[in-house]
Amino acid sequence: MRLSIIVPVLNEEARIGESLGRLQPLRKHGHEVIVVDGSSNDATRELAMPGCTRLVRSRAGRAVQMNLGARFAGGEVLLFLHADSELPARAEQEIAAALADGEPGWGWFDVRLTGRAPIFRMIAALMNIRARLSSICTGDQALFVTSGLFRQVGGFPEIALMEDIAICGALRKLARPLPLPLPGSVLTSSRRWEDRGIARTILQMWRLRLLYSFGVDPTRLAALYYPPQYANGGVSHKYPNARILVFARAPKAGKVKSRLAAAIGAESALRLYLAMLRRIFETLDQAALAEVNLWAESEPDHEEFLTLCNAQDIRQQRGANLGARMLHAAAEELAENNVQSVLIIGADCPALTREYLHRALAALAAGADVALGPARDGGYVLIGLRKAEDELFRGVDWGGGEVLQQTLERIRRLKLSHQVLEPLWDVDVVDDLPLLEELRPPLSWTR
Repeated sequence: MRLSIIVPVLNEEARIGESLGRLQPLRKHGHEVIVVDGSSNDATRELAMPGCTRLVRSRAGRAVQMNLGARFAGGEVLLFLHADSELPARAEQEIAAALADGEPGWGWFDVRLTGRAPIFRMIAALMNIRARLSSICTGDQALFVTSGLFRQVGGFPEIALMEDIAICGALRKLARPLPLPLPGSVLTSSRRWEDRGIARTILQMWRLRLLYSFGVDPTRLAALYYPPQYANGGVSHKYPNARILVFARAPKAGKVKSRLAAAIGAESALRLYLAMLRRIFETLDQAALAEVNLWAESEPDHEEFLTLCNAQDIRQQRGANLGARMLHAAAEELAENNVQSVLIIGADCPALTREYLHRALAALAAGADVALGPARDGGYVLIGLRKAEDELFRGVDWGGGEVLQQTLERIRRLKLSHQVLEPLWDVDVVDDLPLLEELRPPLSWTR
């Protein structure tokens, strides 16, 4: 029996290293640890990467994150664990014993709280009694479920709060729960009670449960429960009606930067491509200009993509050539609600800066139909659009040095308003490599 331990996190840099460190013995036994980051704006992702089997980026929302982790899980049993909770020493043996009959099943652990005051022992005891009487556990109790049963029930309802109550209600209709006995208890942090006040937290939780049972929208309940700084992962965009589309190939040796690879080798070309791709996403994360979608030419589930971009925001390119693929992506994005402009960029221009992207988006917001960022080699490093014009992309010689000129001719023929920014350099051939020395901070890509 293999466990897939799914840990949803958001801004957990203070405890993620210690939390994952406790799971390393389970990894050594062949179990996997999947961390699903809900768009943290601290160092959570960087600190989590060494301690997990797979790191996946996601939009914020515990139910969304846990469902996404389950999508990439390979274990027969899924175990959902909060970052501030610690499994008992014999967790794998206890789960294996509970599921020894081979039937689809689910359950949870009893819980203990870290607080030393006697009141915390009472709170934990009441939580355990309530869970056993109602067959409904909380997220703090480390829900486990066989993967087939999880799929059968449809995963967690993707609601803003009370997803644990909702899935337990669905699971208990299909199988009798298997709460595990003491002393096999999950140790979970009492910080919620300590930070907000014990009496206040208990009353708030009972109030929220009561309102949920009366049918109050979980989104309204979440607004009462979560601190304001956690809303939307703490991210607000300068251009909320724009989208940035990053075009990328799956980072595999021999499949990226082929002209460079002929001179420096496939592995070196891959390292450079990865470094440029990561730099683009670091720039976009820090800039917070607009929502970002990654458009993959192939393998949208590639592990590197999942660590760079929210998994829900990775899409598959469609089309016979680059022009057709850009047209398709622009049309798909502009058809979505409230999207008024798109900015398409590639992964091979590490000279792109926040200010440069801002100017392109500002031009579109001011009414320009097209924004172009020329490349020194005759192409362009970005194109921004307010409308997906087929003629802009048809018949262009995408492999030649006249791409920019041909595009400008079509813009004039269509009588589109446009703004052309100053040229930037990209990296395609070995003669471009010295340009990397201009970057600040420098790009680290060689071993």
